[in-house]
Formats: sequence, structure tokens, C-alpha cells
Amino acid sequence: MKKVIVDTNIILLDANNLFKLADSGYTIVLPETVLEECDNKKSGLNEIAFQAREFGRILTRGIVKETVKDTELGYVKTIIEIDDVTVEVVSLSKYVGDRQDTGYNDQKIIQVAQLITEIDADSEVVFASNDVMARLRALTVGLTVIDFKDVECTGFEFTKHMMIEDVEVFRLLHNTKIEEVDPEHKTENYNYVFTNDELGYTKIGTISNGAISIIGKDSEKEIRLQKIRPMNTEQLLLSKAIQDPTIDIVVSEAKAGSGKTAVALSNAIRLVELGKYQGIVYIRNSVNDLESAEEVGYLSGNDEKFAVYLHPLHDTLDFIVRHNCIGGKLKGQELEDKIAEEIDKLVNKCNIEGMTGLGLRGRTFNDVIMIVDEAQNLSKSSLQKTLTRIGKNSKLIVIGSNRQIDHPYITKYTNGLSVLLDACRHSHDNVKLYAIQLDKVVRGRIAEFAEGIFSSQN
Repeated sequence: MKKVIVDTNIILLDANNLFKLADSGYTIVLPETVLEECDNKKSGLNEIAFQAREFGRILTRGIVKETVKDTELGYVKTIIEIDDVTVEVVSLSKYVGDRQDTGYNDQKIIQVAQLITEIDADSEVVFASNDVMARLRALTVGLTVIDFKDVECTGFEFTKHMMIEDVEVFRLLHNTKIEEVDPEHKTENYNYVFTNDELGYTKIGTISNGAISIIGKDSEKEIRLQKIRPMNTEQLLLSKAIQDPTIDIVVSEAKAGSGKTAVALSNAIRLVELGKYQGIVYIRNSVNDLESAEEVGYLSGNDEKFAVYLHPLHDTLDFIVRHNCIGGKLKGQELEDKIAEEIDKLVNKCNIEGMTGLGLRGRTFNDVIMIVDEAQNLSKSSLQKTLTRIGKNSKLIVIGSNRQIDHPYITKYTNGLSVLLDACRHSHDNVKLYAIQLDKVVRGRIAEFAEGIFSSQN
């Protein structure tokens, strides 16, 4: 058995971290001091207060299974079951230390960890904290410590690589039930890359209704009928998902320069041109005004607002137009005027609207494709607000990079993008999700170089 003593900061980062730790195989141990500290933090309107209150709401779902009192060792342990997760709340009758010490609460929590290590000698006991000082205190008394980053909570396998040795099985992969080919298949395995050494050939595909959907020559040709053709396998798979009418929400976590915005917008334009949807809504928040951004409506005749808040949309439209619509002998200002004209035509034809977060308040979007860009800079509440604006016959595309978090109060564990990515690990009755990671940088050599050296330092 694995047990983890949870520090307060783990919960105040995200109350649902209890379940993420449980998913990693741990029985949760909560020192009473953690409850006390969370109770003291629950008043206010900030994220910490919200998480403290959310923690309280989680605890109310608990059912007390057993209470163990040991007078000799001086502790009381209450065993609670919360949504099939076992939580042990432990209090000591006496703590050692100076109440006036600023680290007294840390000492109390660590003393509980020491007790659990003693009484559960057959278990693997660890102390989890994001506070380096608390971890150092724990190390000095012989405890095993982990940072929450060490917990497998963001290690997604949305694209799985498999070697198929049987040639006949390899040839008949299309429409085969995935469990027959991969008994260890998980919901999060949305994409597959199959290889066969004997044939020296690779097949790529997605999972649809439990069956393998291989991208063949005909289907690939159809997918590529858009403004910007996919440049690699990842972009091809993403394009297939966006064009799939059965998928409601497409989520992509991608490196900078991987082409995520271009692929999303290019496919959205194609679907609008085919009459599948009536328009495109592009959402991007100002980092500095995360929760208080002002509405920025589209755009024509309002270049200043466009440039400040929606430059990625403008750059992508410019790229699409230059790639597809401009030819001949036009140069210089004539060329730029023509590009501007074609962008305006495309915006009007496809009913493209760009705005920041608060432009959504009170709106309902039917028959549209909504693209939420830079979602790693959105809080959970901001992304929730966005999703609740989507009405009938609409598709949502959420893109971002957890390597590019710009807001000081948001982490890769707590932002809206990560919440959606985590949701993509499970099936849902009312909506169909899809997720993919884009790891190949196509912007240029310098962008690829920067992603390589700086990401390795994070």
C-alpha cells in the first residue's frame, strides 16, 4: 500500500489534487492541521479561498467508515470514503514544538507523517508538499518526500505507438475493435501510429466508437482539402478530428510554432465554407486582464483593438491569404492592399468574430465553431464561462501550450487547458471529446531551437 501525507499547499493549489493523488495509487492522509489551515483560508474571492471552499465541499461528500483511537501512541484516525477514495484524517493528542514558531504548523504536519511511517511500516509512506522548506524539514527527520510535480497527473498518452507483428492483422486494422489489437487501450489513446517491420510501413488512425479508423489515401485527400494543408502526421490527425462531425470538443496541447492556430482556423474555414456551421468565433484573453478583460468585438475598422488583443488571428488570416489567394505580379503596397482586401472578404464570408473573455458574458453561440486560443492562460472559471456560452450545433476547439504560461497566478496544473486535458482521459455521456499533443515545430529553425533548449530547463 502507498500512503501520502498531504500538505495544505497541495489542496489550496487545486482541491481535486486529492483525486489525482488517489489516481496515482495513494491512500490519502490528511493531518488535522491541514483542515484547520484550509478553514482559515476559505473567506475571500481569490483562487485560494475558492479552493479552500471547494475542499470543504469535497469533504461533505465523505462517509465516515471507522474511527481508530490509540491512547498509547496518542492519536485519533478517522477513515472517510469520498467518491471511492479512502482518506484518513489524523490528529495527535500532543505536538512537540513552539506555537510561536512560524513553522509550527509544518512541524505538526510532519509529526503526523512520522507517526504514519511508524504505525504503517509495511506501507510506502511519502510526504507531498510544494513548499521546499517543508520538504527540507521532512527530509531532516528521515521522511520520504515528493513534490506534486512528481505525481503523474499531466503525463498524457493521446497518441500511442504500436508495433503490429502480424502482417494480416496489420492489413485489416481499419474498422477493427481497438481492444482486439490493444488490450491495454485507455480512453485517452485517441490516436494510434501502427508500424509493421516486415512490410516496412506505417498506418495512422483514430479511435471512433471503439473501432480503429485508419486514414487512407482517399480520406487523407479529403482532409487536405482546406486552406492550409497539414504539414505532418500530428496536424493531419488534428485536422481529421476537427472535421469529424461526431466530435464536440477538440483539445490540443502544443509546442510554440507547431501550427496549432493555423490548423484550427484553416479547418474551421473549410467547415464554414461547406455550410456545416454559420461562423467562427475566436477567443483570446489578455494576460494582464485575466479576469477583467474588456470586450473587443470584431475588428473591421478597429485595427488598434485588433492588433492589441487579436494579433494571432490576424497573423493566421494573413498567412492563409498569402498562401492561397495571392499570386501573379503584385508586389509592394499593391500586394499588401490585395491581402487586406482578401482578408476582409474571408472574414465576411466566414462570419469570423474575435473577442476577449468578457465579450462572452450573456452571449449564446449557435451554429459556430469556437476557437479558444492560448487556453493555458485561462483560469478554470474563465474557461468554464466560455464553454457555457456554446449552444446548439457548435464545435469547440481549445488550443494552448503549458510551456507558455504567462500569468503569475496560473500553473500547468490549475489552468483551464489542463482541466480539459484531464477530462479527455475519461469518456463522457453527453459530449464526445478528442485530444492530441503537437510536438513538431514547423515555424522555423530558431523556434524549434528555442523550444528544445528552454523546455528542457522547465
